[in-house]
Amino acid sequence: MKKLLLLAILWLSAGTATAQNWSDILTKIGTALADKATDGQLTRYAIVGQWYYTAPGVRFESEDLGGEIGGAALESTAAAKLESAYKLVGIRPGACEFTFEREGEFTATLGTHKLSGTYEFEPATHALTLRFAKGKYNLGTLPGHAFVSGTELQIVFPVNGLVRLFTALGSKISSLATVAELLGKYENVYVGFRFARQTGQ
Repeated sequence: MKKLLLLAILWLSAGTATAQNWSDILTKIGTALADKATDGQLTRYAIVGQWYYTAPGVRFESEDLGGEIGGAALESTAAAKLESAYKLVGIRPGACEFTFEREGEFTATLGTHKLSGTYEFEPATHALTLRFAKGKYNLGTLPGHAFVSGTELQIVFPVNGLVRLFTALGSKISSLATVAELLGKYENVYVGFRFARQTGQ
């Protein structure tokens, strides 16, 4: 809570912020506060809909690491390597999306791969479990986390889980191995995707 208030004060004191920036940051702060107040229930309902990939996602569950300058640099480096790896398998804006139904089903497009299955979301922990339907790929179950901030959705997984997903889809990418090696020594670091909601939802 204190961090959110400090962030708001910093933004309020920044004279160069545009109207869009003001709106964006206030929306994100409002979403985070409402989600915390409802013990994660806001995200349970907000996740429903169609989401389009915008960029890689990197999240530190450890506040100590996430708040350090070195943590910010690590996040930036990991995101850049993930972006390169994603492009190799066709994951880029316009070629990756997730749709979550209220009844607990999901569909996804990852590059040229069309996937579907069911999902469970645990509000208190933000744990998101994807259970892929049996088909061409034997993906099984993939545990991760989901967070909604304003109009952005972030879905992240343990590094090894993401590597397993891409390997199962038939992609062995050295860039992913590099990310795994880079982040492997840190606990509670998750990687994945950031999405924007489809306009009008």
